[in-house]
Amino acid sequence: MIVAVHPPDEECRPEIGNMTPEEPPTGLDLPGDIKQNVTPKQVPEAVQEVRNMTSEEIRELARKIYDSWYRSRTVELALEEANMTAAELPDDVSEEMKNTVQFEDIIRTWEIDPQNKRVLIYASPELNEEHEKELSAVQGKQVGDWNFTIIWEPYVPAFVRRALEEANMTLDELPDEVKEEMEKTVQIGGVRRWELDPQNNQVIVYTYFSRDAEHEKEVKAAQGRQVDGWTFNIVQEHYVPEDVRKALKEANMTVDELPDEVKEEIENIARFMEIGGVRKWEFDPQNKQATIYVYSIPEKNNIDAVQGRQVNGWAFTVIHDLEYEKELEHLGAELMQFKKDHPELQISSFATSSEEIWVWVRNLTPENEALNGTVIHDRTVLIQWSPVDYALRMAREQVSMEPGTG
Repeated sequence: MIVAVHPPDEECRPEIGNMTPEEPPTGLDLPGDIKQNVTPKQVPEAVQEVRNMTSEEIRELARKIYDSWYRSRTVELALEEANMTAAELPDDVSEEMKNTVQFEDIIRTWEIDPQNKRVLIYASPELNEEHEKELSAVQGKQVGDWNFTIIWEPYVPAFVRRALEEANMTLDELPDEVKEEMEKTVQIGGVRRWELDPQNNQVIVYTYFSRDAEHEKEVKAAQGRQVDGWTFNIVQEHYVPEDVRKALKEANMTVDELPDEVKEEIENIARFMEIGGVRKWEFDPQNKQATIYVYSIPEKNNIDAVQGRQVNGWAFTVIHDLEYEKELEHLGAELMQFKKDHPELQISSFATSSEEIWVWVRNLTPENEALNGTVIHDRTVLIQWSPVDYALRMAREQVSMEPGTG
């Protein structure tokens, strides 16, 4: 069954031990700003050992393959930022960088300065004292004509840096106590974005309303807090899904034009009601009508609880979109046949929405990369490749080459 999903948007390093190659990594984001569509490098001979292995040993081999790829990709990204090619960086310098990647938990970013033949590493020592000591040994290290320079800086969360950039502020302009308070405030959860208002010395925190009493208690405790002359202002908003925002825009409406009770009901339907897949929302501000087009309705559903519901003058209507349901079934059959007809594309699975088709591949090839951005049935094709999936597959393929192993 082809289902509508959303591409991943959370930052985390993937855990190899909990995944199998057959699982499309719908929740995967890659570390170090690595994009999904990148080409894996040849696995070094050091991790191509083949022998009888347990499941845990296979996972460990996959971790080695992944780490090898990840270290190579870290160097590639730094080279891209410096507008350099791999051939322009001496092999011994590249290898030294790959060896240093193991301290990534305290490294914020890398810079390659080809003019002065320097590799600059920006790191925060307080994040890991042991790695601080080991990375300190790299300070001033000469590799050929190149020098490795460590620039120590205080740890500042990414969300604080973004807020500073948007406010045209430097790190030194924000008091340390305010930065520390921001780190504490983020722990209340549900924070959507931050704003800094240096003119009025305000930190504005946008978060969603929650039905959790403990969360609301934490929000209330943070509201209006004074820290070193700065005031924390918590702005709570109702959760409004992106497809609802799009529908409101098409109706020439803004979210603020909807009554809070209606926004709360929309959140309730979107997050807690079993009504099947939602193809789209429509809003009719003149008649105060919200219409939801759904498909693949489960046997046990809450449609009767939503159908005709009146909230602050607005009526909710649910329409079973049978035509779209048939379209999805037809598209699903076509995609599965396409996968069968083109084994060279190394397709593992599909997922689709009304606007996009995500195609997960076991390995990137020129053939499947050429599909990226093409249009099938009015949907844009997005090729997705997971290095975790790749590493596990490579490990299992290596083991399977040994006679008598499974």
